[in-house]
Amino acid sequence: MKNVTGRCLCGEIEVMIKEYGDFIYVCHCSMCRRQGSGPTHACDPGTSENFEISKGQDFLSLYCSSEDVERGFCKNCGTKLFWHSLSDDHYCVNVELFDEILAEGKLQLELFYNNKPAYYDFAQETKKLDENFQEIFL
Repeated sequence: MKNVTGRCLCGEIEVMIKEYGDFIYVCHCSMCRRQGSGPTHACDPGTSENFEISKGQDFLSLYCSSEDVERGFCKNCGTKLFWHSLSDDHYCVNVELFDEILAEGKLQLELFYNNKPAYYDFAQETKKLDENFQEIFL
């Protein structure tokens, strides 16, 4: 576990995860797919104790996609940064921000697997959960 720093496309926003390993997951929910034209590839730093915006707070824009969730993105370049649950302060962060995680990470989990369109599949063996976070066995 180590500190990793990432940045948006234009570099105006930098984020830091204080402790992270190699866990990468994807989310196939309709909101993630609509926002990014495909599944969100993410890492899971946990709460704000482990995740921070270290530069560019003025460039951060927040969108409340539901009553309990805000999504952050750079208002300069549009890069999606994170999904944040307000009720438990849980973050899911765009893994593509972090070169170091991408170099060492392993895709291990697929969320909302039953919402995945039929036109794509991943080659890696992963754990698959439905929208109720119940494991799907294929």
